[in-house]
Amino acid sequence: MIGIIGSMPQEIERIRQELEGERTEPIAGREFLIGRVAGTECVLVFSHWGKVAAALTATILIERFHVDLILFTGVAGAAHPMLEIGDVVIADKLIQHDFDISAAGIVSDAGELQKFEIPFLGIRYFSVNPELVEMGRNAAERFLHGENPPPIPARDQVESKLLKRRGRIYSGIVASGDQFIAHPAKLEELRAAIPELLAIEMEGAAVAQVCHAYQLPYLVLRTISDKADHTAAVDFLSFVKNVASEYSYGVLLHLLKDLKTKEGM
Repeated sequence: MIGIIGSMPQEIERIRQELEGERTEPIAGREFLIGRVAGTECVLVFSHWGKVAAALTATILIERFHVDLILFTGVAGAAHPMLEIGDVVIADKLIQHDFDISAAGIVSDAGELQKFEIPFLGIRYFSVNPELVEMGRNAAERFLHGENPPPIPARDQVESKLLKRRGRIYSGIVASGDQFIAHPAKLEELRAAIPELLAIEMEGAAVAQVCHAYQLPYLVLRTISDKADHTAAVDFLSFVKNVASEYSYGVLLHLLKDLKTKEGM
């Protein structure tokens, strides 16, 4: 069984339209939707926002539903200047950009804890299985640039002149923190602290840490919704409804089919 977490309720609703044999189980203020998508047993759920909410959601999926894989989909802000609104980022590493106890001077067997380092784990980055990253890239490529690609959204759908092309696909570092980054100075600070940072969001690294603890595979897919510094603003909710939710659905549908094929090999 695969757990699918969405960072926005609109994304889950779009995927829910394809859910067969649906039943609902309410737990901890969330509705866990159980059924089949593309012939695969899935549990869909809106995580709510922030790292604690996402970690709780992932833990319930693992403990209550015994999922074998967690797929997290949602929107993110661009941290790298090459990214544009509508691009898709597949995380190959995740980090908590607001986690820092280095000033406490705590020493472990490996020495003083560094900025972003998670105590007792000895790591700053949570690495994603490379095979899953490649599968995510392939699924996104086929959805966005395959035989039947989605149309480029009309400008009046997202109130932006920025969507001039179909999105590109990238894989790289995604950072999570309990704040919506919208200030250029903060963005520059994060770029300096985390080399090769691609995107910023609020949940992915928390899901990664939970999955790391349970030794469970996971994948985080994000559609770029803003430039994280307000230099390229769009109507956020309109973008989620008309673009991001369709991207989440399309990429996940291809990915689920690929996972099912791989499982049957």
